[in-house]
Amino acid sequence: MAQKKSKPKSQHYPCVKGSPISAGPSANTLVDTARHLSVLNRRLYRFGRVYSTKVDVRQDYAGPAIEVFALRDDWAVKKAFQMAYQKYLENTSDERKNMSTKQMARWEDFRVRDGLTLSKNDSRPTMNTPAGGTSILNAGEFALSNVVDGAGTERTFSWGAGSGSIYSILEEYDKTDNQQLSSSSLTADGAYTDIDATTQEATSDNLKTDGNAPPYDAGGVNASSPWVRIAVLGGTAGVQRLSSGFFNAPCGLILLKGFTETSEAYSVAIEAKSGDYKGVHAPSMLE
Repeated sequence: MAQKKSKPKSQHYPCVKGSPISAGPSANTLVDTARHLSVLNRRLYRFGRVYSTKVDVRQDYAGPAIEVFALRDDWAVKKAFQMAYQKYLENTSDERKNMSTKQMARWEDFRVRDGLTLSKNDSRPTMNTPAGGTSILNAGEFALSNVVDGAGTERTFSWGAGSGSIYSILEEYDKTDNQQLSSSSLTADGAYTDIDATTQEATSDNLKTDGNAPPYDAGGVNASSPWVRIAVLGGTAGVQRLSSGFFNAPCGLILLKGFTETSEAYSVAIEAKSGDYKGVHAPSMLE
């Protein structure tokens, strides 16, 4: 009896990876990639991932230049997020133990404030029709995570500065990560200086001190400047750059500085790169 052949697995993973965005009248626009993907695909895309994303500008865009910013994709940003998430779990552990799985919010996600102080719009994804219609997708709950401190104050987490009701996750991480300089003495003689004529005390001193300090700021993690500029799009017609290309955006946060929708509606689109996280490339920040 002939064996029944199994069907090959489909190589296609259905996923809407991006869309033109809707913004508002402010001169800057914030994109939350995880939110966009969640709304477009009707499933949860978690905030705590590094989304590989690109920003594209329509060829007929005639507005001002757009500066594209993202959080630094570095060790400090990743570890600060991990520490904040761990503290969140510790702070809520007793309550979790007293709740059943059914009582817990189904789409609970650890979400952090962007921390930006400039005026900005929060972008929304859009859907289009062949007839030219556009729908702005505003639905969905994306609550900030919060904890209660020892004084009973409810506090959220932020990539920006801290306050009485906000923990700055980079500032908190900075308190644990300062590197201590070695206290090696410069007074001890180098070994065998009286035997080997090529050995010099100055060389011994250099071996103790050159590289004694780390190759970065030992006293901080640049907590006040977590954003880096990725690209400048638009500008003079005919010579402008129209795409950022794919770049890593920790937590999927992207600032489009200078982009307003007042006269250039839906002229900017974002797109996530294909990958193995629900159809997109987005490694976890917790691993």
